[in-house]
Amino acid sequence: MKQYAVIHAVAGLFEGYSDTTCEFFPKRGFADKHILQILSDYRKDEMCVDIDDSDPMNVIVTMTRQYMDYHACVPHDMDHDDWVAENMDDVSVEVFRIIEVDMSNRSDSTESCWLTWDQQDTSPAWDYFPLCMSLVARVSSDVMDNQPDEHGLEQLTEFISAVYYRNHAFIDVDDYVMHAFRIPKPKDSDNYDQPKDALSEWMDNNISFES
Repeated sequence: MKQYAVIHAVAGLFEGYSDTTCEFFPKRGFADKHILQILSDYRKDEMCVDIDDSDPMNVIVTMTRQYMDYHACVPHDMDHDDWVAENMDDVSVEVFRIIEVDMSNRSDSTESCWLTWDQQDTSPAWDYFPLCMSLVARVSSDVMDNQPDEHGLEQLTEFISAVYYRNHAFIDVDDYVMHAFRIPKPKDSDNYDQPKDALSEWMDNNISFES
């Protein structure tokens, strides 16, 4: 079964990077309509100076309080990308990305699958949709390899808890910034949510907070 995820995110690590959202739709047309409805409001905002929708699966919106300067300079004195680069402190670049999620080959596991998003690269973090345990294990390994200090462990603990108790998990450790979104259960399918007590069991077996 295919679903279509719509990611709405700021580009990179600018203000609001932790607020990335993801909504899932059963058909591509619903995802397209969702983005068009949002863009219709952006077009009414004078701070919205550019909407690049040449690729409907990867729409880029540029917002700035310096909209008068933008219109005076672009395209007369410089192109869009150059202006944005020179005025980055006053610019917000947002992306709307449609990602096809094909779960037709998923197993009968009772665990949820997740869509991962690399916030710095503004793209899917992994080219597959991990189960809960796989997601937690890989992120834990990455954190323990790169930043096994108190901050890293605190972030990891919050991430693991979110995987088992919420639909959105987020980790921000140095240059490792990733969102994970629980892929909804298809209608009329068996429940594949992992029992919540698996969190405690996994942490007992895999995470040590001893120095």
